[in-house]
Amino acid sequence: MITQLFLKTSLLLIFTSSSLASTDSSLLPMYGGEDRKNNVELLKKDNEFIVKSTRSFSSREHAAEGYVERGFEMYSQNKFDKAMQRFNQAWLLNPDNAYIYLGYGLLYNNKKNSCMAVAMFTQAQKKGLNESGFLSDYAYTITNCALTKEKQLQKELFNDANDLHKQSSQSPNKSLQAYAYHLWAKSYYLQNDISNSQKMLEQSKNLGGKTDVQLEQSLKESLMEPK
Repeated sequence: MITQLFLKTSLLLIFTSSSLASTDSSLLPMYGGEDRKNNVELLKKDNEFIVKSTRSFSSREHAAEGYVERGFEMYSQNKFDKAMQRFNQAWLLNPDNAYIYLGYGLLYNNKKNSCMAVAMFTQAQKKGLNESGFLSDYAYTITNCALTKEKQLQKELFNDANDLHKQSSQSPNKSLQAYAYHLWAKSYYLQNDISNSQKMLEQSKNLGGKTDVQLEQSLKESLMEPK
């Protein structure tokens, strides 16, 4: 799927740049790679937090789920800094919770940093997240990231995106199928594949998907352009 070089580069950038415009490690995914285990003060603080949270939720895993839920609540309220803090607390408790990385990815997308979002979504999938809606968002984010890359890598990322879109469209749920085809249509449009974009949009509409006036207008304009 995603090239290992691309993934390693994206993850390295997370830990070597303030890509979310913050010098506060609590506002960076996984605390920006901060060495917390060898910092006596931070280690003590983290252990106290873990003990207290585990006691309240009965286990570290359940506690992480609770903080992930709070993170998404904060995200839905546009309280993005608080959302990041909650996802980071969840990460301290259970770094294997896939939804933490989904949260990180959404926050990167909110900052229009699609390539960092791809790195986080890749981790989410590796941790077991394979729901259709997520795969659609993941694929569309890959396409957006690809637009910033040189031609050869762009082509590879477009292929990765289309593979994920195809996988997502296999959902037995018609609403999820409609959503999958709708995002695939948007992906193909960004890839300048107008024919397939039209086909995917029709598939979405046939399944009861929402009308995308802007995309339909863009497709019409593209067809009117001189060859």
